[in-house]
Amino acid sequence: MDESQADGGPVGRETRRRLIEWWERHYCASIMGLSILGRESLDTLTTMALERFSSIPNRGLSLPVESIPWGSEQQGNILFARTVMDVDTMEISFPIGRQDILYKHKPATFLSHFIGHEGAGSLLSYLKNKGWVTQLWSGPQSSARGFAFMKVNVKLTKTGLKEYKSVLEAMYSYLSLLRATQIPAWNFEEFRSLQEIRFRFSQKQSPDSYVVRLSELLSRPYPKEQILSAQTKVWEQDDALTRDLLENGFAPRAGSVMLSSKDFSSIGLEGPWLNEKWYGTEYIIQRIDPAILEKAAGPNTISELFLPPPNEFVPKDLHVDRIDVKEPTKRPNLLRRTEASTLWHKKDDQFWLPKGYAGVFIHSPAANCSAKNALMMRFIECLITDALTEYSYDASLAGLDYSLSFGEDGILSLQTSGYTDKMLVLLQHLLDKTKNHVIRQDRFDLYKEEIAQAIENAKKREPHFLAHDWMDHCLRDVGWNVFQLLEEIPHVTSQHVQEHLAEIFRKARVSVLLTGNFTEEDALKAQDLVESQLGTRPILPTEAISRTMLLPRGKEYLHNETLTNPKETNNAVEYYLQIPQDSEISQAKLLLLAHLVNEPTFSILRTREQLGYIVSSYSWVQVSVMAMVFRIQSEKPTLYVENRIEAFLKDFKQTLTTMERTEFESQRQGLVNRLLEKLDNLDQESNRFVSKILDGTYDFTLREKNARRIEKLTLEDMVEFYNKYVDPESTSRAKLSMHIHSQSKPSTNSNFSVAASKIYLEDLKEAQVPVDEAQYTTLS
Repeated sequence: MDESQADGGPVGRETRRRLIEWWERHYCASIMGLSILGRESLDTLTTMALERFSSIPNRGLSLPVESIPWGSEQQGNILFARTVMDVDTMEISFPIGRQDILYKHKPATFLSHFIGHEGAGSLLSYLKNKGWVTQLWSGPQSSARGFAFMKVNVKLTKTGLKEYKSVLEAMYSYLSLLRATQIPAWNFEEFRSLQEIRFRFSQKQSPDSYVVRLSELLSRPYPKEQILSAQTKVWEQDDALTRDLLENGFAPRAGSVMLSSKDFSSIGLEGPWLNEKWYGTEYIIQRIDPAILEKAAGPNTISELFLPPPNEFVPKDLHVDRIDVKEPTKRPNLLRRTEASTLWHKKDDQFWLPKGYAGVFIHSPAANCSAKNALMMRFIECLITDALTEYSYDASLAGLDYSLSFGEDGILSLQTSGYTDKMLVLLQHLLDKTKNHVIRQDRFDLYKEEIAQAIENAKKREPHFLAHDWMDHCLRDVGWNVFQLLEEIPHVTSQHVQEHLAEIFRKARVSVLLTGNFTEEDALKAQDLVESQLGTRPILPTEAISRTMLLPRGKEYLHNETLTNPKETNNAVEYYLQIPQDSEISQAKLLLLAHLVNEPTFSILRTREQLGYIVSSYSWVQVSVMAMVFRIQSEKPTLYVENRIEAFLKDFKQTLTTMERTEFESQRQGLVNRLLEKLDNLDQESNRFVSKILDGTYDFTLREKNARRIEKLTLEDMVEFYNKYVDPESTSRAKLSMHIHSQSKPSTNSNFSVAASKIYLEDLKEAQVPVDEAQYTTLS
């Protein structure tokens, strides 16, 4: 490329010529989809579409249909790939034909119902009991218009990595079982019924994601009247299609295998390694052992494998108890408070689906009062979830999901959502198995390895995530970082975890929330279940209180950490300005400030100054305090990034001070409108209620209160707020900056030609961005 010419010389001109050539060949209205959602009439929306999109050329093209890019050279191979993180996985891929044209039958999805099953007799159940895997996923993936891949993916344990051939043989054995079985008709009817229910009672999506999805579906080979239902519903069974997939598409020799790990020494794989062109990933390709493929072509020899029985969780009662209301209620009712628990309930009054939510929140002082206790909560979360898999999987297939999770605030959350018909049956089982779980030593040993691996991998997350993790750790009164947790791994035994499980249920603050298609009677019954199953004594009001560290006014602090991943080239800065919640209006001011500063942060620091791909700003409401936060991930030095944030904040002071009243009022109203937006679905409503239970404020109408307060704020209010808490020249602001440093040295190679750099320098000057011209010229 000729750097003396602004257009890049012959190479630059040729690149542009090829781009235009591609545009002329492929940019065509006949292969595009457009979907518009609005409150206007259909005539108005049609006019809008004509005005804005009629100029797109229609070259009469048809949608391209690709053929499967696999031949005999790819089939029957196993690829070994080295990973950066310590994660061991194995995936079988079978190239199969186009699936969207088979939308009425969905044979690949139907078969994945069996392959990916997690109940008794399933492939996952067998592999877990062997101690070889912890997770399994199966399903068709559309790779291009014209073909797809059927994939079966497992997460291996270290023992499973050593026994990967046995794992592979078991996966092939399950396919042999399916080939040799005449699948009963009731299996398909159950599958069809569940898909019908899923479509019929699907929740509303956000409008923007909905129209994007619709525009893409317009290019699929679906009849227009079935655009909305074709991806979900199933109309009829075609046994011939199912048989063809099993006999030919899923034939062992038709697929390939990828085994991924950081270290292959346990299986004696030493190299020589090849390097992938774009990312430099090391890999080796071999042929699959012929003995494995020969065995795979035969019958299933594993007696523990069998097809699932009928699903007892398929909902039967889909009645919705509708009530007439003028306006949906904004908060749940405090239905009953006892010594043992508090019950919150809200009957659905706007979505009218046979669905609901039940959450049980257990706040124990013993949960995370030490690094070891916090670590043991991870064991409890993993071990109980593992033990519940076989029972709960049918529930999840029937649209009834649950989660058991432990937060850094010391709260163990047991949550269920979905169809209310059998939710309380599931909840009772979950409570019983959680409280009375007996830890098996073999499962403990397996998850000890898994948890250590996950914590070690957490040290290699992207720098901007790590910057926030360290910021959160520094500000918490009680909290533990990954290094502290890793130190405790050798000292935790299964007996310790068993004792800790009993301890967290001995004394705790318990909250129960039910929303959706539940009556008050249902809610009271659920609370009785919780209290009878857990038998927890109450804690004092002063126990298990979360606190946030307060930064002194007028002080600035900087904390440095170095990344453990030597290959990571990015640094990160999290810039935190702490603001007291000293009045009801304070949070409203912070929300409006975050709204005003969000777009300029992105457009200036990312687009104009190109500090990095990840640039964001946001408000952070914590216990008793709040903060305005800026986060940037960049290959540039952290001090340089911090200086650019400071320069931006100084400039924004002028922007705010000189802002036109009409612009300010427009921005203010935009935020108010966003806060008062109607909820899309029951999940959103439940999540809002849960957040206020978890933070201990129970202020369920805070959004509406903040909206009313923001409407009263003036530009003078915001300037005063900014000058006091954000302006770098303020003597009363409190700042903590987190700098995450890469081990690698910054590259001296320029991504710009000299001519382009000169043009960009003029743009920087015009935008009044401070630049050291001598240094800039040298680097260019």
